[in-house]
Amino acid sequence: MSLTTPERVVLSARAGAKARPTVRIFLATEPAQHRAERVFVWSVEQVRDPSRCYEIHIMKGLEGFDDRRWTTGFTNYRFAIPHFCAGAGRAIYNDVDQIYLADPAELFDLDLDGHGFLAVAQDDPSVMLIDCARMAEVWTLERAQHEHKSRLIARALARPNLYGTLAGEWNARDTELPEGTEKCLHYTTLHMQPWRPSPERFAYHPNPRGELWHALERSADAAGFQVFTREKPSHAYAEWFERQPAGVRTPASNEGGAEPYLPPPPGGAAPMLCDARMAGAVLNAVPGHDLPWILEDLFASAQRRVLVDLPWDGERRSAEAWDRRLVVAGRRWPKIAWRLVLRAPDGRLVEREGGARSRETPPRVWVLTDDRPGNATQSLGLADATGPPYERKTLVMRAASRLHNRILGASRAGIHSTRSSPLEPPWPDLVIAAGRRTAPVARWIRAQTHGRTKLVLLGRKGGDDADLFDLVFAPAYCRLPAHPRRIETQAPFHRITPERLQAERERFAGAFGELTSPRIALLVGGDSGQYALDPPTAARIGAQVSEMARRAGGTLLVSTSRRLSARSADALGKAVPEAAVVHAWRPDDPENPYLGLLAWADALVITADSESMLAEACSLGKPVYIARLPVRRSFPGISFFREWVWRRGRAKPLGHRGTPRPQRGLARTCARLIERGIVRPTRDLEHLHAMLIDRGVARYLGDDTPFSPAPLADREAAAAEVRKLMGCPADPTASL
Repeated sequence: MSLTTPERVVLSARAGAKARPTVRIFLATEPAQHRAERVFVWSVEQVRDPSRCYEIHIMKGLEGFDDRRWTTGFTNYRFAIPHFCAGAGRAIYNDVDQIYLADPAELFDLDLDGHGFLAVAQDDPSVMLIDCARMAEVWTLERAQHEHKSRLIARALARPNLYGTLAGEWNARDTELPEGTEKCLHYTTLHMQPWRPSPERFAYHPNPRGELWHALERSADAAGFQVFTREKPSHAYAEWFERQPAGVRTPASNEGGAEPYLPPPPGGAAPMLCDARMAGAVLNAVPGHDLPWILEDLFASAQRRVLVDLPWDGERRSAEAWDRRLVVAGRRWPKIAWRLVLRAPDGRLVEREGGARSRETPPRVWVLTDDRPGNATQSLGLADATGPPYERKTLVMRAASRLHNRILGASRAGIHSTRSSPLEPPWPDLVIAAGRRTAPVARWIRAQTHGRTKLVLLGRKGGDDADLFDLVFAPAYCRLPAHPRRIETQAPFHRITPERLQAERERFAGAFGELTSPRIALLVGGDSGQYALDPPTAARIGAQVSEMARRAGGTLLVSTSRRLSARSADALGKAVPEAAVVHAWRPDDPENPYLGLLAWADALVITADSESMLAEACSLGKPVYIARLPVRRSFPGISFFREWVWRRGRAKPLGHRGTPRPQRGLARTCARLIERGIVRPTRDLEHLHAMLIDRGVARYLGDDTPFSPAPLADREAAAAEVRKLMGCPADPTASL
């Protein structure tokens, strides 16, 4: 909807306050920046002087502007501010990608010293303090509507003394100032904006100041803050309400006796409270400024359920946008269950569910496992922590599973359907899976439910394209790009629990219980993509740990894994002649003492290649030592290419202002290849080792300084996120 004047939001002064000049702020924005608009206004609310009135004029979708050569959808609005102020008084201009960390009244009250406007640089008018009387002749409405930005700036600079310098703290661009010194923080690097407004244009990188923005959004959510409200809607809403056709008020259906929701007249009373509420095509027609409070109103009028049933344009991005809107709206109403139904013209259907879940109807959970033990351990470990019940579905892979997931898509082409566990109705509400080969099957299951099934994927390969899933968990050392649905963990998940350890302790009491303490367990992996464990290295590590046990006056226990070659195993055995136990790995060995060693060991030495053994050992709260290995690269050509793509995609070349340029060209192409899982970065296990050491849960072998680490616990926090996704009780002991 086009407007001729900006929408105005008033943050009133408290009653009885002394009259002072109103702080006028003009905010330039566009539809894709709706989240940033709200957080900007909320940031002002947090730092403003409550005894003073603030007006925020939102410039979006204004009529009459020729935007064909604009960099953004609001580039020239700033130059029309003198017109909107009738050529009188002063005003602040802000781009929407900014937040205030200090009271903007300080900026508004600055001495202009005879200048027409203040900005941090002649070519950067993204924050300005404007004397509207002086600038009205230079920046007219007609010129703002039709001239190029550079021409309008040149006009102002050609007049003596119109431009003055603004202190950098009022336009602190990204990280150019020390943290804590910024008064207005500007997220100027487009592909690092924390709210990711244009995923179709950029592959986003994390922003070092991003948590400031996210914290503001979380606090706005908790407070139920909206820029416009039922009591004070936008002017566009009043106009829309008067002219909307009667048919737009009618929901598409009336499922389960839900009462239809009709948007109220401006300033009208809240709808009557009912058990279930339903909204239809009317939500597609509501002005964008007002949709957030309309959804809030919809949830507030329901006691148990909300249904949104809409015609849909068939675009994935629009489906994701509606899903996010309902997630955000439902946060303040945790006891309300909601369902979204989107109907495309070609008959396609998308469904989403969220919010509260009745304890009488626990979700149906499937865990997909393949023939990789590490994958199964991770997915089953998360399912265990999330809470029973769940059903394990074992997948038997075919040769087609070697194809890239981009080729397989959402399908069962990579599995033997007849040899795998049956995948048939009733379909699950939640699928948990790990590994690349399970991901296409998980997506196929969701397709059978039109998107209702939630997907949680684990790992570097399974969840490499986070857009395709509801939650992705991947260790930080996998170096995957930041994404709202991807949560970085410190290490892989596992199935080690106190109860399981106690059972193994009792089982192996006869074998290990009488041995002299401290019992030092050496757990040996083998060759991997990043490391080589050859015979000389195996012998060196064995001798070093033997000496460690001898100096401590304790007992050495050794166990190998399937990746250790026979020659390296033989060299290791010869290097540990005094070991009380040397267990050689065998397939399907019922006497494998691995868990018993975890239970009885007083300290553990793990070779650097084994991320899973490191994760399990560091969860015990016992000293863990990492035995370093020689670095190598399997398939060096492929590894070099992956590393080149990753580094090129992460590059941040600086522009003339000293801040990163917007992502483009080869950098954007490489970042897209990583983001969409076409090229996967190699793991950096040295990053894992550094993190474990920084956390104080591990040290390198050779550092014998005593330490008492706290257990590493990622899994419980991840399980809480899964339960929140499903609208389940926070207590993992409660029934899902």
